[in-house]
Amino acid sequence: LELWSPKISIPEIHRLPITKNLRILHPASIKEDRSWQNRNIKGTPYIVKAIERLKDEGHAVEFIHIDTVHISDMRYYQAQADIIVDELIYGWWGSTGVECFTLGKPFICYLRPSWKQSFFSNFTEYSELPVIEANINNIYEVLKKVVTDKAFRKEKGARSRAFAKKHFSLERNTQQFSKFLERLA
Repeated sequence: LELWSPKISIPEIHRLPITKNLRILHPASIKEDRSWQNRNIKGTPYIVKAIERLKDEGHAVEFIHIDTVHISDMRYYQAQADIIVDELIYGWWGSTGVECFTLGKPFICYLRPSWKQSFFSNFTEYSELPVIEANINNIYEVLKKVVTDKAFRKEKGARSRAFAKKHFSLERNTQQFSKFLERLA
């Protein structure tokens, strides 16, 4: 929680220029086809198109794609983003989601209904997920809502951080791991 604190200090080398634009980060290379079994799982072209449409409509947004940063430095860019869009096709979040929840960022991702149902069935301690759900068909509308509704964006970011504190703290996970080990004895 401290490593991905919303108040982390950004080293000079990783600071983005000051802007009045909302920064929308998509952690994927534009040059690569980030795919699984020959299928694009990120939906990058749809995200780029939605952001370009928002720009064309006069919304003060900018697209940030990072493809040359070491993974250990990605948090500095995540911390400077206003909105993070991960993947829109595969159907679940990865480490990017966990990191962005912890940073208190509004996080947009597609959640496959069957996986979401299975998750809640198997992990009953979770009653909600702080994900703003979107897919390739509605990413423009979802992004527009997050961009234009400051209160919604702020509330989603706060819920992300609260979720991370509740489920990802060292103390909580140590206790759960200890209980698991006790059951094995």
